[in-house]
Amino acid sequence: MPSDPAAEELATRLKTANAGLKRFKCLGKMTLAAPGQPAQSFRAAMAGALDDRLRIDMLAPFGGSAGTFSSDGQHLFLVRHPSGEYYKKRYGSGSLKRMLQIDVSVADLLELMVGRIPIAENGAVRLMPSGEGAAAQLLVVDGQGRTRQRIGLDANGDPVDSQWFDSDQRATHALVMKGRQVVDGYALPRRIDLTGGKGERVTLILERYEANVPLDDQLFAPPRQQP
Repeated sequence: MPSDPAAEELATRLKTANAGLKRFKCLGKMTLAAPGQPAQSFRAAMAGALDDRLRIDMLAPFGGSAGTFSSDGQHLFLVRHPSGEYYKKRYGSGSLKRMLQIDVSVADLLELMVGRIPIAENGAVRLMPSGEGAAAQLLVVDGQGRTRQRIGLDANGDPVDSQWFDSDQRATHALVMKGRQVVDGYALPRRIDLTGGKGERVTLILERYEANVPLDDQLFAPPRQQP
């Protein structure tokens, strides 16, 4: 497949955006929704350290934590504080599908939260004319010529949305990034919307963002609550 130097240069820029941002913490809001179910929204305290450590505490309306999910790079944790339920499983691929209902990995979610769009590996990239709602599109195409990812770009060449496809060209999940904030020179989204292939949705709103703050590794391995 012939190369596309302009597309390759753009893909490299997208992959290395905010390269110096390795750790963060912020407050914000998290919304979980699924077809046929009422959306659940929480204030949230979030912290992350690339490539595989993440913690999100969903705060109860009247104080305290309603639930926590976390990754320390070796295990995934889910804690439901009111009931005391505590789940811990091997990290494996790092997929958060059981927690978020969308097959997105911890590493991918961290990439989004530091202002980068995960780009499918082992594919050729193509820069295409404008699509609906975007100034241009960057396509990632596999060896059989199938589009595996489509990234919408604004007039400055910055990403605004993305859609991922399986080998049968079915959309697996999609992303929209809204708003813009600059923290310590890093350009970051204010809102991240992830949607699954069956309408599942996760929304993260990032506020009071602090870049490259010190974080204790023990933060990412929540202990089991004592009875």
